[in-house]
Amino acid sequence: MEVKHHSKKLGIMILIGFLLIVIGIISYVIINYNDDQAEVRKRMETVRDSYEAFKTDVESFNSIRDNIYNSVITDNMYYQTLKDNDASFKELYKSYSESLDKVDKDYMKVKDKCINVLHPEADVNNKCEAIISGYEEVVNTYISDINSYNSLITSYNKWLSDTNSSDAKLEEIKLDMDYLDINGDREYNGKKDVEQEISDEKAETLGVVPDE
Repeated sequence: MEVKHHSKKLGIMILIGFLLIVIGIISYVIINYNDDQAEVRKRMETVRDSYEAFKTDVESFNSIRDNIYNSVITDNMYYQTLKDNDASFKELYKSYSESLDKVDKDYMKVKDKCINVLHPEADVNNKCEAIISGYEEVVNTYISDINSYNSLITSYNKWLSDTNSSDAKLEEIKLDMDYLDINGDREYNGKKDVEQEISDEKAETLGVVPDE
């Protein structure tokens, strides 16, 4: 009788131990699942918040760009105009660069949360796609615009050399960025291969606007 009683008691202890292990495993899985879900929700909220900031900063970037195209990258730029407004033009491009920095910071906040990441909610995936595509376009547009302005400077400095002018040459804007192709599709959103030049005819007028 004692042997049977001991065996029964041992069996109950083994069963209780097994149940405790199962309960521990289930609790561990539930806790980790809840933690993962909380992390996913936090990640999606970060994307949503960053998207709103990204939109605002891109709008500011585009506003400055419009100003540049209205005053610098125009069809009636003259060497004298470029020379006389060099300081103000450089200041405008400085603001342009600073606006790009803000967009860049917005992108960096969600880069690891958007690239090659699939979220459980479609609106977040759409926002990630918009941020990635928009960032690529903003950067490539900025590079193209700087290259266009520098081509004006190159043309002006060449004209000084060709005419043996004693005027000081203008400095180009330094650019240490390359065109972006984030998704590897070999298409550079926003890239424009357009060189800005000032014709000799316009050079001869030295800033005088011709009659209509």
